[in-house]
Amino acid sequence: MLPLALVTGGAKGLVITAVNSLAAAHGAVPGQSLADARAAYPALRTRPAEFTCDVAALVELARWAGRYGASRNTEGADGLWIDITGIAHLFGGEAALLSDLHQRLSAAGFSPRLGLADTAAAAWALARFGAEDAITIAPPGATKAALDALPVEALRLTQAAVVLLKRLGLYRISQLHGLPRAALARRFRDLGTTGRGRTAEACADTVVLRLDQALGAIREPRRPLGAIPVRLVRHVYTEPLIVAAGIERAMATAVAELCALLEAAGEGARQLCLTLYRTDGTSAEVAIGTAGATRDGRHLTRLLAEKLGAAALDLGFGVDVVTLEGAAVEPLAAVQGGLGARSNTQDGKGEGMGLAQLVDRLSNRLGPECVYRIARNPSHIPEQADRRIAVFAAEASAAPLAGRTAPRPAFLLPMPEPITVTAEVPEGPPRRFQWRRSGHRIVKAGGPERIEPAWWQTLGRTPARLSSRPRDYYRVEDDRGGRYWVFREGLYDRDTDEGAPTWYLHGLFA
Repeated sequence: MLPLALVTGGAKGLVITAVNSLAAAHGAVPGQSLADARAAYPALRTRPAEFTCDVAALVELARWAGRYGASRNTEGADGLWIDITGIAHLFGGEAALLSDLHQRLSAAGFSPRLGLADTAAAAWALARFGAEDAITIAPPGATKAALDALPVEALRLTQAAVVLLKRLGLYRISQLHGLPRAALARRFRDLGTTGRGRTAEACADTVVLRLDQALGAIREPRRPLGAIPVRLVRHVYTEPLIVAAGIERAMATAVAELCALLEAAGEGARQLCLTLYRTDGTSAEVAIGTAGATRDGRHLTRLLAEKLGAAALDLGFGVDVVTLEGAAVEPLAAVQGGLGARSNTQDGKGEGMGLAQLVDRLSNRLGPECVYRIARNPSHIPEQADRRIAVFAAEASAAPLAGRTAPRPAFLLPMPEPITVTAEVPEGPPRRFQWRRSGHRIVKAGGPERIEPAWWQTLGRTPARLSSRPRDYYRVEDDRGGRYWVFREGLYDRDTDEGAPTWYLHGLFA
């Protein structure tokens, strides 16, 4: 390893932003000018700092840290936080968890410093200003005692606030306990370096706020890297899983536990995410979705198994942590089946569940963008009454329009197609029509059903863009048994600029 430093442009030339251990041993430190560092050690190697890549790498490290807690995120430009509530016992305690984290980070080439406390602010202070052992743990309820010996910089204060505190003789956090905010602001004003009194009070407020956050007197909101899973199952294995059969058994066990949690809560899953954490510090995710809420363990296991097989995951040196997250769940009440039903919907064999499971398998195998479903659209115009939506969309379809009793064809053309019609009377049903060069003789006809145009959509538009004529729909049957849905647009007794009425075929009945 060679002595290396990362540099970036500054007001007075290149400035060091980061150094490796060998460069630090020769006196190079972040914030130092490159000229001064090279004057002390001419052999220092440099590379330009890439802050965008650093941020991306830190985010990936936070994602990897999901093995220690689902709620985690980056902290500044050089750290991350993890909420290990309810997780430590899976690793044998808090000390064992931090030791495992430190060992993995060190093996990956990092020089980690870890802190654990009742509050995130206190953990931040212990990680950066704690003992040199690299792992500092404040016992539960002993946060105040653990922070007393730390410098005031450990409260995440601005440089100006730190300078003011030290000018007042306040170097340690223990000296700030019980110091009234008004007295602190008054002493800041007496120094004459903060400008107006309001600025001094704001600086004092910041010091007191940071102290209260570190001690837990004021709750500090934290935004996790992603949405916290509503339901989560986590398994930690002392012996890594290195074969596909072991992964499948672990997956089936996790699905069974998650389904039990969902059943106890009266819920069903819409989206699941299976995460496999490898021993080398990498991870792999497999996500599935369902068209409707379900807690059928056999069905969910089958969907996950198909995704695992398709992904052909590389297990590396083995998987030691498996998590299954219910990323999206919905209420799902138990349904009583009929006397002749084999089972209800909870075990996936009830009526209609076979089609739903087929849709789930096709969507997860082909991709959700390749499968869609039809939802109602609040419009009385036939070609605008339905719309396509994603099969996994949680949006509920609109209710049918009230008062619609006339039958609709099973197959509706995307747009009405013009036909040539022969009718006995102008306003009556057709006797013959020609469609796509094929003639049809009508033997039965029903109707008409009048559908008026959406006149409010024609305001300010020309007739060429949107017709404003009414439609008279007829259900007709030809001599070969074909049943069609045709309509006449316009009326013969109305003199309009759109010309004579025209006929169209819009759909076919089963």
